[in-house]
Amino acid sequence: MALSSPVARQICTKAELELFSESLSRNVIKLDTKRLKSRIGRARKLRDKYRQRANRQDREARGKQTARRSRPSRGSAQTRKKEQLFAETLDRFEKQLAKLESPKPKRATKKTKKRAPVEVSTSRNTVRMKTAKKANRTVKKSGPVKKAAKRKAVNKNLAKTSTERKSRIPAATKKATTAAKKARNKASGRTRIEKHLSAQNRRKQARRDAR
Repeated sequence: MALSSPVARQICTKAELELFSESLSRNVIKLDTKRLKSRIGRARKLRDKYRQRANRQDREARGKQTARRSRPSRGSAQTRKKEQLFAETLDRFEKQLAKLESPKPKRATKKTKKRAPVEVSTSRNTVRMKTAKKANRTVKKSGPVKKAAKRKAVNKNLAKTSTERKSRIPAATKKATTAAKKARNKASGRTRIEKHLSAQNRRKQARRDAR
């Protein structure tokens, strides 16, 4: 379990407490690479210092080493806390430095294919324009010709149809129709009137010729 800030205030000097505070998450992100490397060196020295002191105190407490002071050490509990504190401090500094020095992943960008510039050929455009103009003229000229040809074809078809209809009528039917027509004209007196008018016209023409 990581040691908290209240514990650090109890066991650290002012300079050591400042170094510990800089390793906390809210402060460590403000440090650049150069300052992080400096803090890593200081935290490592303090960790090693208190580790060595704790080991010596343990040996003095067991009587395996002569005490440096008048009274031998009774234990290294407090010193071991400081060793742990700066080991954690060192770890936080090193992790932040690794984040800054690690290469940033490249963002995946969509590859857009560049379209090749379209080369416009002047000569080709000129040929196309001329071809289009000729086609338009041909359409305009051929318009009336096509219409006249269409009319002739329609008239020809009508005449052909009429001839075919007449040819389909039997000869006996034609004679019967002609005889009936003559009978109607005779009954109505139309034939007599036509003959009289014809004779009259001939007499008038003869008089004119005699003059």
